[in-house]
Amino acid sequence: MKQALTLLALLASLSIQASITIGAYNIRNFDYDERYRIRTDKPQLSVMLKNLKVDVLSVEEVVNKAEFELFITTNLPGYKVAISECGGVHGQHLGFIYNSASVDMLSFNEDLAISEPGQAGGCNSGSRPLAIGLFQIKSNKQKFYGMTAHLKSGSDPESVNKRSMQFDIIKKIVKELKAKTGVQDFYIAGDMNTTEYISRGIDYKLFTKLVSDLGMYDLAQDLACSAYWWGGTDDGIEEPSLLDHVIITPGLRKTSNKAESQAHCKKVSCRKASLAELGVSYESVSDHCPITATIQ
Repeated sequence: MKQALTLLALLASLSIQASITIGAYNIRNFDYDERYRIRTDKPQLSVMLKNLKVDVLSVEEVVNKAEFELFITTNLPGYKVAISECGGVHGQHLGFIYNSASVDMLSFNEDLAISEPGQAGGCNSGSRPLAIGLFQIKSNKQKFYGMTAHLKSGSDPESVNKRSMQFDIIKKIVKELKAKTGVQDFYIAGDMNTTEYISRGIDYKLFTKLVSDLGMYDLAQDLACSAYWWGGTDDGIEEPSLLDHVIITPGLRKTSNKAESQAHCKKVSCRKASLAELGVSYESVSDHCPITATIQ
């Protein structure tokens, strides 16, 4: 009898400590990047997404919504998609794919407040909206909000200032949702465009202040990179940068969790590299890498 009770207690503990894997991935203008005239390599993307084994993945730059939904349904059985109606001036929609076997999505909406801070904001103008999903882990019924963000790009003062205002709006939305719904667990992930994060510039200071003000943890803070770019010189060598983040509330951080960079970032260990070294995931899928973290 005592052994049976011990086993039941252990099983209950395992249920409470259920783990899920979350992440973020900017897929670069799926499924055709008009700037570089590159069509997304869908077989490669399919393999990459399957290998991630995520429960919830924040996705950005979905230009062709209908094709993306068909792609996920066809290539990732058991996964569902929730993508924003609005995509800003460049039509870059964002949202989530999630494993319906491990999590339920209870609600989904998008907030245009960060598109043009201080203005009404339009569906097809300014920056992308904030995609907000309410999820519930099936094994232990824990509810949490997921937020997918794709903030203003650029390192010029005007762009940095807009990101600062977007950070303030995100803080306001999180605090309002906590007060209104009682749900206290959140993750916020996506392309934060923290262009000066590695060099500890203004973006680093603004973003770390956001994380601190919200009482959250940045699981990507120790990553060496999450994306590559041409580096400003035509020398054939691409340079790493850290633009993408996954931040979580203490209620989702049961142990010491850290994010991992996948795809070409992992392949070359975030060092400077040639196009040939970075390979097809960089050239034909995205300049960004998926980042993932298991929280338990």
